[in-house]
Amino acid sequence: MRIITFLIVFTLVFTSCKSNKNITDKGVVKGISANKIIKRHNAVSFDAETLDAKLRVSYSNAKKGKRTRYTFTVRLRMQKDSVIWMKGTYKILSAFRIKITPTKFSFYSPLEKQYFEGDYSLLEKILGTKVTFTQLQNLLLGESILNLKDQKYLAEVEGRSHKLTPKKQKQLYSIFFLINPKNFKLQKQMLEVDETKQRLRINYDNYVSLENQLIPRKIVLNSYRGEDYTFIDISFRSLTINKEISTPYNIPEGYKRIKL
Repeated sequence: MRIITFLIVFTLVFTSCKSNKNITDKGVVKGISANKIIKRHNAVSFDAETLDAKLRVSYSNAKKGKRTRYTFTVRLRMQKDSVIWMKGTYKILSAFRIKITPTKFSFYSPLEKQYFEGDYSLLEKILGTKVTFTQLQNLLLGESILNLKDQKYLAEVEGRSHKLTPKKQKQLYSIFFLINPKNFKLQKQMLEVDETKQRLRINYDNYVSLENQLIPRKIVLNSYRGEDYTFIDISFRSLTINKEISTPYNIPEGYKRIKL
């Protein structure tokens, strides 16, 4: 699999604050119940209609002793709960274009003259679990990839964060969340696939307040499996919300359809 194709699939898969009630003057986090943490996290969820952002994406990978590094400029546009659109540029070359909807994801690469169209079954096969549009959307917005209302959680203080752990972990994977006690947005979510021992850690930093919406300016994804690793650093260079956006997507003639 070539690097452009791999990056697209992996990227898909894988501070401003309001109240400081739960932090003392000495910076010690006071424990509160899991229900209160979840309620406050959901209260600050992204509810703007659209997002338009310019990103800098740094990618590095080590597999079987071979290392690769790339840096992309990406334009991200999002119509909440409807479409995620990306256009990637490598140096001065158009590298890829992606369009994701709740029922379909597709991309094409002008560099390789190839395209892919399909549903979420490919991602579900890669992860070994169900994948939804909402999970991909939440990953980019600093929100939990699971619906925290669907199960019960244990809450504890870890360092200067609230930690949420499911009382009953899933059979295929284990997961936990670290919540910022100031703004109740995510600081980290971590998933470990039991069968393969692959670990995915997603860190969020530098939240910015834009029209009362808290959005992470930096997202870092680390994936480990044995000695192999993948690292993706996403930095938001500019952000606008609630503006009219377009998501042009037309696969050029002559491109070869691929199966990943």
